[in-house]
Amino acid sequence: MPDKKPVDLVTGASCALGAELSRRLVAKGRTVRALLHLNPKSAEAWKGIPAGVIPYVADLTLPAGKDRQALLEACRGVGSVFHVAAAVYNYKNPVDTLMRTNVEGTENLLSALATANPRRQVRFIFASTVSVYGYGRKELLTEDSEVRPKTPYAKSKYIAEQVVQSYSLANKNMEYTTMRLGTIYGEGYERPSFCRVFRLIRKGEMRYIGNGENHLTLINVHDAVDAFLLAATRNEARNKVYNLTDGVPHTQRRLFSIAAKHMGADPIKSSVHPILARIARHAKRINMDEFDFLISNRVVDITKIKRDLGFSPRARMEKEGVAMIDRCHE
Repeated sequence: MPDKKPVDLVTGASCALGAELSRRLVAKGRTVRALLHLNPKSAEAWKGIPAGVIPYVADLTLPAGKDRQALLEACRGVGSVFHVAAAVYNYKNPVDTLMRTNVEGTENLLSALATANPRRQVRFIFASTVSVYGYGRKELLTEDSEVRPKTPYAKSKYIAEQVVQSYSLANKNMEYTTMRLGTIYGEGYERPSFCRVFRLIRKGEMRYIGNGENHLTLINVHDAVDAFLLAATRNEARNKVYNLTDGVPHTQRRLFSIAAKHMGADPIKSSVHPILARIARHAKRINMDEFDFLISNRVVDITKIKRDLGFSPRARMEKEGVAMIDRCHE
């Protein structure tokens, strides 16, 4: 007899968010398929893919015919899709790579879903980013706030959001929920960027960039998974866009203070102008994506996702953040 369990597809299942999402779905008794960009070449690489997950290997940009066929097979019969895979780093990936992966890849996935499931209702959960609002905003940002994407990554994600919405409008069987995530932290996100900053704080070599009062937008990986699972099952999430953060207006100053206290380091007492910090970042091995995060300034409202889905962030920086510091030093 054919398997009657619900079938879910997770893209980017080898990253920490995708892997935790896949584990939780398997634990719920669902059939989980993982779409992988490349076939892992080592046993170590396979450890990121949870037990019980069925892997499919296909490049979403479809450079070869075998990719298209594998993508169709992965999509056939699914009820929910969690599209986490993306090209992320602005200063590592060329603009055409970001656009091809994040925009064309999303369009190819949606097309395959429509082809493979002509009469099946599919819920498409799309991982976007709060960076579509831009890096420096003083007002409280809601889902209705003007988007001002500045970087190639943010632009590619916002265009992909529009692709997802357009597909849903054109296909009555395709429902979507777009999640605009803050920067993810927690288990699996220790290295290299967060650990590098912690090391500088421990050595007394970190300074506040500017006055340190800018707001940094974060979401713990486990809270993000909670929200994704709610979006897949709640009718209220149908064809909606949600901000997804922990709802806390963290400041650079507060986060550095928590880290210094936990590591027994001296409190940071001095600051450096952002222009000088940008020049000096090379010596501290902080890349531009990390630097842009540290000087970003956004306060993001999550009233809508709390109201519609009953989402309630559980992780606390004082616990989960310091646990991440400890893992950096293991």
